[in-house]
Amino acid sequence: MNSTIAVLVAALALTSGGLGLVSTGILDTSDGMDLASVIPKQSAATALIAGHVEVWHHDSEGNLLAYRQIDNEVVTGGEHCILKMLFTAGSDRGANNTATNEVCTGALTTGWNVIAIGTGSTAAADADTALGTESTVSGLSRAAASTVTWQTTDSPSLSKIQLSETFTSADSSSHTITESGLFNSTTVSGSTMLARQVFTGVALSNGDSITITWTFTVGN
Repeated sequence: MNSTIAVLVAALALTSGGLGLVSTGILDTSDGMDLASVIPKQSAATALIAGHVEVWHHDSEGNLLAYRQIDNEVVTGGEHCILKMLFTAGSDRGANNTATNEVCTGALTTGWNVIAIGTGSTAAADADTALGTESTVSGLSRAAASTVTWQTTDSPSLSKIQLSETFTSADSSSHTITESGLFNSTTVSGSTMLARQVFTGVALSNGDSITITWTFTVGN
């Protein structure tokens, strides 16, 4: 099942009185207000971000050895930070939130465009803030996506972004890659993770490459 977050519900509803802020917890509905009566169904449907991760494994000759595809897991810290980036202005926009200290840490000048891979096998969970075991060996350390592609269509109405990076092992030992995450900084310490997912292991020999592509879609 796709992991989705109703990030844009609030943004869409701001033009009609801010009722969409219910989904963020900013507006209290404990008095029994009917959410369905104030947010059009089409707004809620088009307010979701869904995504998946693709993995390609090639040998040193460029031959495709393996392919993986799995839905992503947008973690809680990433969800919180998205909302803060949407609704906070000025110098605090990318700052750490004192009430929830995992929110918006790290440099946010370029958004979540840093891809990391690792060897952890524990299933992705909402509470994750880092990879299980992030790779730091030569050629396999986290890096900013070298390819970022935007796509928009009117029918159906959606916007899509793909972020991709190829890692080539330069280590004499074999490394089995089983996870990937999307971060907001190439510096491990203090960075925020937007999403993480694990997949069936890909064993990289020296010279092998692994290409990770994260895709996020907003709309129908």
